[in-house]
Amino acid sequence: MIFDTKSTKSTFACFITLALVALPAAAHHSGSIYDDERDVTLHGTVKNLRWANPHVIIEVDVTGETGAAATWAIEGLPPGGLRSAGWSAQSLDPGDQIIVSGNPARNANRKMILGHSIIKTDGTVLNMPSLRNRQGLPALDMATPISSINLSGRWVTRWNPEVASEFFGARAKWPLTQKGMAAMESYDSSMDPGAKCIPEPVPYVMIFPAGKQIEIGDEVTTIRDEMGMVREINMTVESHDGARYSDHGHSIARWEDDVLVVDTTHFADHRRGLALMGLPSGKQKHLVERFELSSNKTRMQYSYWLEDPEYLAEPVTGQMELVHRPDVPFISEPCDIENARNHLHF
Repeated sequence: MIFDTKSTKSTFACFITLALVALPAAAHHSGSIYDDERDVTLHGTVKNLRWANPHVIIEVDVTGETGAAATWAIEGLPPGGLRSAGWSAQSLDPGDQIIVSGNPARNANRKMILGHSIIKTDGTVLNMPSLRNRQGLPALDMATPISSINLSGRWVTRWNPEVASEFFGARAKWPLTQKGMAAMESYDSSMDPGAKCIPEPVPYVMIFPAGKQIEIGDEVTTIRDEMGMVREINMTVESHDGARYSDHGHSIARWEDDVLVVDTTHFADHRRGLALMGLPSGKQKHLVERFELSSNKTRMQYSYWLEDPEYLAEPVTGQMELVHRPDVPFISEPCDIENARNHLHF
């Protein structure tokens, strides 16, 4: 059964609206295809839980008011984001009866919802957090002091919606060149490299609230995240001469006292390399990052300076906080092409 909480006033719909924990809608790269002015509630049967990057997809069989059956796709955060909210790959089983609340696709022909919450028949509420609201993601106050100053360890990004909104709303927040504005105007989701499981490059993947694993080495430092990113940072190389172009560029690092400074150039062209609503990055992209441990060694300040004269009229800056969480397992699931394409072809 399907209820539209914007237009339906039934007692059942009101009950569901009160029972669910409502959260504003967003997805890390597909929020624009959903109508965040409308909330709908579905009552159906779980067909499949596709637990993979870049988004978890829950397929639910729903019987409409006319008796016609249809399979709906419920989109959530990547596995790491849902795991932080208490989910696992075993949270739902085929055959489970559930009630789903969320935002429907703008295209009414697509049976898709950006999920807010799910209620199971035993009363369990599974929240599906939003990236646009800091309160939608779990608190990260249980930080553990790191044993050294070299930053190696397990980290979780503390979500900062103010900074993240720049990567969604670059047209309004960043100074763009004419080419940058034209690129955003011409963008549609069929151009998304993510449909081929090509991830967004740094710095966005650093500010996304997925777990990070940092391994500081004498010659190479490696940064991994749960979305599948693997960065290798050269600790002894002094220039970018002769480097090859790649999605995450060529990085060299130096220590300034206890601050790790990473300089990256040689980025490959990327259709959404600067902002998720279609601002590309080009071969002139240049990124400088600083990683600084807090005085109590439980947190790390991450800041960036980013330029790309082809698309940005001026450099932009931002900063985030990462929390040291060695108690949280680091699990990197693969990207699934079917999940990645779920939001395309509108």
